Amino acid sequence: MNKFLAFTKLIRLKNLIMIALIQVLIKYTLINVYLDNFTLNNIRFSFYLIALILIVAAGYIINDIYDIETDKINKKENQIIGNSISSKSAFNYYYLLNFIGVLFGFYIALSIGKTAFGFIFIFFAFSLWRYSKQHKTSFATGNFQVAFLTALSIINLILFDLVPIRINNENGSLMISKIIMFYAGFSFITTLIREIVKDIEDLEGDQKINAKTLAITYGLKKSKNIVIGLTSATIICIAYFQYFQYSVISTQFEHEISIWGVNDISIIYTLFLQGLFLFFIYKTFKAINKEDFHLLSMLSKIIMLAGILSIPVFTLLHQN
Repeated sequence: MNKFLAFTKLIRLKNLIMIALIQVLIKYTLINVYLDNFTLNNIRFSFYLIALILIVAAGYIINDIYDIETDKINKKENQIIGNSISSKSAFNYYYLLNFIGVLFGFYIALSIGKTAFGFIFIFFAFSLWRYSKQHKTSFATGNFQVAFLTALSIINLILFDLVPIRINNENGSLMISKIIMFYAGFSFITTLIREIVKDIEDLEGDQKINAKTLAITYGLKKSKNIVIGLTSATIICIAYFQYFQYSVISTQFEHEISIWGVNDISIIYTLFLQGLFLFFIYKTFKAINKEDFHLLSMLSKIIMLAGILSIPVFTLLHQN
């Protein structure tokens, strides 16, 4: 494997693209569509996105550095550090990406008059380092930490784009903030589910280094039940939103109500999302080996992507 390809795998380029896509969709199919005033113009948003992506990429690198021993078992021939890229080079990439990311972060914070917001990027970098160092020995703490950071990366758009203009009902920013918070919650729960699934997938290697992940502590069956429970809770939350959609639609023509995410096609889309979650539960019931849980991990990514894609879908339908 050549070094460039190895580097793209090391920083999880596909994951970074998804993270960037989420940010872009929220910015350009929600915030910019419905609000006249916002803080991040195209250049500022680009710098903000670069800062976020570089720090997350550094987080993936440090995670692989600390997982060298377990990856010898869990990834085998797909292990990057120690094969295609040396540990020394990996550390250099890690420090460089973090430095540039934090630098860009502070530049954006200064440019919007919120210097203290720059420390959010330092918090991201520190939290990703701490997760990488301790998640194999911290039971479920690491899972929640990654889920929280994923949600925070979305909430960040409220802080950097809306807080400086003052969030209120009059300019519509309060409603947009609530929608963003909803998707942050969705990202939190789907990321948490995926992190637990990944722990189950890595069970063999983690056991050999005496790790204390949730999957090792509770075992395969209980861990699967936790995944199913979290997924079921998410289905119930979406069902509640669907009930709201139906309730509004039933009175829409009488009262001429027009609400984002509420129309016939939006209901069909959320039913499709429910179908993905139900299929995920079915595959979790059937999962017994590493390959099955790897498939579940990929499926959880698809579900998250489908959920986030509802933003441009709902906006397009609402605008028309």
